[in-house]
Amino acid sequence: MAATGIDEVRNWILKRHPERRTIDAEENLIQTRLVDSLTFVELVYVIENATGVEIDFDNIDIQDFQTLAAIEKAFFIAA
Repeated sequence: MAATGIDEVRNWILKRHPERRTIDAEENLIQTRLVDSLTFVELVYVIENATGVEIDFDNIDIQDFQTLAAIEKAFFIAA
């Protein structure tokens, strides 16, 4: 079974944190340092690659990146 877009994001984060097996959809990725300032730009590129849509860095809302649920809602669920 092919991974969904949000699964690609989850797997990317888990690869960076081998001590973790799972990430709860509502876990704050920034507060828990699963995504920090150095990896944030990479996260944006992972989302862009998974969606095929470019994200405008000038209009980023950090709320859209705080949890997997927020990422899924902002970038993977069609409005």
